[in-house]
Amino acid sequence: MSEMSREELLQAESVGSEQGWVSPMTKEDKEYFSYLRTVFKRYNIIPSKATRLEYDFVVRVAESEFYLQRAEA
Repeated sequence: MSEMSREELLQAESVGSEQGWVSPMTKEDKEYFSYLRTVFKRYNIIPSKATRLEYDFVVRVAESEFYLQRAEA
């Protein structure tokens, strides 16, 4: 995980926990979120500009690949 991604994750987690609307991310959550970002980059899709179809596609690809890798490990 790049240093920039790690800082963004830590910042998102701290803001959320301060506001009380999110529990701290687990290690698996952080790994999945990082993997999801790589899948968006792989398909050249910007999450904030993605259509519902593009977003759903990336999430499904990320979920299937991420959990398949974890099962094989």
